[in-house]
Amino acid sequence: VLGHYPQATALLSPLPLAMRMAGPREALWHALIRRNYGATHFIIGRGHADPGAAAGGLFYPAFAAQELFARHADEMGIAGIFLPEYAYSRTRRRYVPVEEANGEALAGISGTELRRRLASREDIPEWFSPPEVIQILRQAYRGADRRGLVIWFTGLSASGKSTLAGMLARTLEADDERAVTLLDGDVVRRFLSKGLSFSREDRDENIRRIGFVASLVARHGGIAVVAAISPYRQARADARRLVEEAGGLFIEVHVATPLEVCAERDPKGLYAKAMRGEITGFTGVDDPYEAPEQAECVLDAGLQKPPTALAALMGVLRQLGAVTDKPVVNAARKEA
Repeated sequence: VLGHYPQATALLSPLPLAMRMAGPREALWHALIRRNYGATHFIIGRGHADPGAAAGGLFYPAFAAQELFARHADEMGIAGIFLPEYAYSRTRRRYVPVEEANGEALAGISGTELRRRLASREDIPEWFSPPEVIQILRQAYRGADRRGLVIWFTGLSASGKSTLAGMLARTLEADDERAVTLLDGDVVRRFLSKGLSFSREDRDENIRRIGFVASLVARHGGIAVVAAISPYRQARADARRLVEEAGGLFIEVHVATPLEVCAERDPKGLYAKAMRGEITGFTGVDDPYEAPEQAECVLDAGLQKPPTALAALMGVLRQLGAVTDKPVVNAARKEA
């Protein structure tokens, strides 16, 4: 970035300070912090740290931050640089104050528009920012449809979790550019959690291990599709926390097939054994299943055929922005 400025005229000093979007008062706070770091001047724009109104536009009056700063500049000990609103003139090939447009159509890209272009991988003109900066932003920014994603199926044994998870994984492998990892509870029990019992403590440990692996997949931008009974809310909440701390999106899918339907299916004969007392600690019979209270998606595989349930789930994923049907845009067009 510094290479775009004349030598010995600019110093880049990154300050790890998150925006609070508190408007004019935040402008004063920013100024004091920068003064403490040695700055002598501070640039305040038209809508500094403005959170934006629900209906669009600014929440605070335009230039309110500049006016508040001017009233307190002497006591803060840092000078303000009050800039008007600027936009890009394609004819003059430079930024000019909007008030000097004289009828000329000026160009600009808002923060919202920038994020949209980054998410959809659309072209960003060089007049907006140096190409090196845009490249770094593209590497760092992921839209929801490119974030790491964990889709966690929970439900009773024989509810249809594994069937739906497998169908979803195959669909995503065909349609999504992210790598897809399927973590099926039965397979995990044979390898990752071999030796664990079905006590509550060991069940929680099993879910903790699955959640950790899923969070690693999400951290690296992949998709983890998990199918596990995961009967306890707290264990599922812990898995969600692991994924979200890794920067991933966690979507809980409750396969809410009724107990009587699951027991009638009973492909492994486990419900029959549990009801005869031959095995104990079986979820739904003599061990509780704590149904999700706020799952992102609820399916009933007893009423819905698998293709119908999958279509409903894909609709939810699209609504949440986790997947998209839109083709990847790779515009070669340059905006002059």
